[in-house]
Amino acid sequence: MTSIASQGYACESFNGKDIPILFFPPKFDSINPDKDYVYQLIQLILKKSNDKFGPCEVTLLDHRLPLKRIELYIQKNRLIDIAAFTVTNERSSKMLPIEIPISKGLMGYRLLMIHKNDVNKFSSIKRVSDLRKFMAGQGTGWADVKILETNNLPVLTTGSIKTLIDMLAHNRFDYFPRGALQISTEIKTYQDKPVIIEPSIVLRYPSMTALYVNSDNIKLAKRLEYGLKKSYDDGSFDQFFNSHPSSITALANLDLDKRKVLDLCNPILPTWVPVKQSKYWLEPWSDKIINNDCVNNK
Repeated sequence: MTSIASQGYACESFNGKDIPILFFPPKFDSINPDKDYVYQLIQLILKKSNDKFGPCEVTLLDHRLPLKRIELYIQKNRLIDIAAFTVTNERSSKMLPIEIPISKGLMGYRLLMIHKNDVNKFSSIKRVSDLRKFMAGQGTGWADVKILETNNLPVLTTGSIKTLIDMLAHNRFDYFPRGALQISTEIKTYQDKPVIIEPSIVLRYPSMTALYVNSDNIKLAKRLEYGLKKSYDDGSFDQFFNSHPSSITALANLDLDKRKVLDLCNPILPTWVPVKQSKYWLEPWSDKIINNDCVNNK
């Protein structure tokens, strides 16, 4: 199958279908990929851009691919036309990002997985500097490692999530920062381990999830940007975000009204990310975070 993106169209007919289509990869571990947040958001964006670009539909690829393979296929114009990734400079040098956040920075909100006997250790933490006496656990090569280290937070790195949770259960480190959606699933998966969600803290740093297309497919990027901007402007994006089950679950897990929020800088965030435009984020960012001024983060 040749990707539509390789032809440089905003959306093009495929195999004689009446309505042009784009191919989107289901998550590798998704149970109901047709209910995936990004997949349903793309449907909204395409609908919003009909007036300028004509009809277009998105369809799921018929098999699942790991993340690295998805990136490779986007870069090589194979099988996939559009996917979503956490924004980095490296990714944006190999693929074309639509420069508007699609999940209000939700991936930058991190809850702490801790040993069930350690709740009292964290109850007195009020600021980032208080957290520096504890050791975080992260996967080798994960972007979060650089973020934590830049904010002078000690980090121990190792392999898989299973290994990290096993090590946490044996007190090899003190906490394991995870996304608000990931952590509830992982706690259930490893419910035989003595680990829980720490009840009082959330780490927060600017993190942008964006749609990416092949670097040569400027027409598709323009269509997606137009539809996404329009959905923000007419309120349909916020309506979608606030009503989607994944957002509802993540926000319920975060419980921001009851947690102490510790802000971190993100040194690997590209400079073009619109951190000053508060409508794209759950909450506005402080000048310190916008200016990446966390060398002496208190």
